[in-house]
Amino acid sequence: MKKVLKVLFFIFISSICFCNNILYVGTNAEFKPYEYLEEDKLVGFDIELMEAIGEKLNYEIKWNNMSFDGLLPALQLGKVDAIIAGLTQTPERAKIVNFSIPYMFIFSSKHIIVTQNNNEDIINKESLKGKNIGIQLGSIQEQFVTQLEGNPKYFDSWTGALMALNQEKLDAVIIDELSAKEYLKNFKDIKQVDVLVDEQPAASIAFRKNEKELVEKINDIIIELRDNGKYLELLEKYFPQNVAEFKANYPQN
Repeated sequence: MKKVLKVLFFIFISSICFCNNILYVGTNAEFKPYEYLEEDKLVGFDIELMEAIGEKLNYEIKWNNMSFDGLLPALQLGKVDAIIAGLTQTPERAKIVNFSIPYMFIFSSKHIIVTQNNNEDIINKESLKGKNIGIQLGSIQEQFVTQLEGNPKYFDSWTGALMALNQEKLDAVIIDELSAKEYLKNFKDIKQVDVLVDEQPAASIAFRKNEKELVEKINDIIIELRDNGKYLELLEKYFPQNVAEFKANYPQN
């Protein structure tokens, strides 16, 4: 009986979310240039990519900006139909959601360690043992803190973590390399000391486990956008430093 009710629940949720060709998508606008707010408007690479996917699907995208750690629970509860937020595929996450193919075609997944300019104790990743390290709540960076035997300090946003570092309330912050380039423009007293490489698949779009058909459609669209010039257009806008690498890997563009 419980299994029957569970199936009916998911059918009910799907019927709510997919009516009138609307796709409800969750994000966390604290991850520039992937997704961020500009004059209270959601902008960024992920935002425009998802809008392009919606156009191909003939679906209107309705956005739900929420805390990063609330995204996966919101998806499981049917409050959103998909998540796009620079979300890395991990074995733990794959147990509870379906992922699209990675949509960051050219980037190796790197994360950088940053500290204050005047901090002479933090010189590399080995220096983080026992140190207070700022990360966003629910982010992939927590695995690095564990591996390096640091003390994780959680923040709702990367801005909050970097502000705390700037105020010397933390020893270091671990943050996605590409986002760090944007954030560090506003923090002049912070330096990079080391790079960590994530061997897991790059950012993907997350869906509920029962949405296999939708995932397959979106996978096809991601490839189509990669090959028809739209992806390159977004890349030139948000990641111009990676355009040459993309063209080298995908010469048809």
